[in-house]
Amino acid sequence: MRQASLGFLLLFAVGSTGLYAEQVCGPVTVSAVSGAPFSTEIENEVCSQINSKFQTGNLSSVLGFMARAYAVAAQGRVADYGANMQVFSFGAATTLAVSNVSVPTSYGDLEALGKRLSAQTVPDVGTGFSATATLGISLRTMNLRKRGWFDPKNLNIYASFFLLPSVTYQSYSINATTGSIYLQYKLLPMRKLRFALLTWGGLDLGVGYTYSTSKFSVTSTDKLTTINFTSNGKNIVYEPTGSLSLAYTTHMIPVELSTNVSLLYFLSLVFGAAADFHVLTSAELAANVSGAVKVDGVSGPGDYARFNTTETGKVSGVGFRVFGGPQFNIWKMRLFTLAHATSDSTYGVTLGARFTW
Repeated sequence: MRQASLGFLLLFAVGSTGLYAEQVCGPVTVSAVSGAPFSTEIENEVCSQINSKFQTGNLSSVLGFMARAYAVAAQGRVADYGANMQVFSFGAATTLAVSNVSVPTSYGDLEALGKRLSAQTVPDVGTGFSATATLGISLRTMNLRKRGWFDPKNLNIYASFFLLPSVTYQSYSINATTGSIYLQYKLLPMRKLRFALLTWGGLDLGVGYTYSTSKFSVTSTDKLTTINFTSNGKNIVYEPTGSLSLAYTTHMIPVELSTNVSLLYFLSLVFGAAADFHVLTSAELAANVSGAVKVDGVSGPGDYARFNTTETGKVSGVGFRVFGGPQFNIWKMRLFTLAHATSDSTYGVTLGARFTW
């Protein structure tokens, strides 16, 4: 009985030590039994390192910035703001957007932004990228009658679509789908300004609907990253495997007012403002990361760290945006750039080309 009791106590003590040698910090769980008698300190430091590396304590806000950036990236490349087409237009464009950044006004600001984006940890900056091909049709040449104030000949209709099947390169994969419909109505007609070599393109009202989704993921059975540090004189190495994925989705209704001015036909300048109604815009991160924690090169069955979570950041309500930029007209080709800025510190740049008749 005495031996059985002693065995029970020893078993209980070992079990208690195993339970004690585990730290939970947010979505991260760490156990570093081989680091005894400094296991608690090592586990806390591993937690801190992982939380810093993956921004686990800041994921919801970072994903909110990601969603805001993707919302802007999904806009600004559908309608033809500066060509004043008569029959049709066809082209393609891409938009890159960032959120939670300030426009650099000095070299020091630019240098600080560069360090922020090149840090070894995930920066608290949202990024978004999108591309599409667009076909636009004008009703100007069609024999349609005016109905009260509404004249169908002042209406342009645009439809865009882009599909990128799942593309895999090494441990990375990406897929994307985008679709948009946009109606543009000319509220005020074009006017040529005498002796000024200028043509004012009038005032356009645009209303549309955009659906866009994309997913980026990385999967590795070797290692996703390396975390290496020293704690209490012991060298700790953590090289986890697993997967990380970031999925964007946006359903948005933009309402835009835009105008343009053309100089000597070759150059057009576009200006506009918009209210973007976010039906549903989100960014979701899914992480399934785990691996052995090596203490001075030693790793036993009880030495591990896991990071498993699903987080979502959303954009709701109405966002306000201004946009503008130059367009170069070379015969029927239109090469254009648009800069976008929103009321929530999100910025985007669109590059594209169209053939317009």
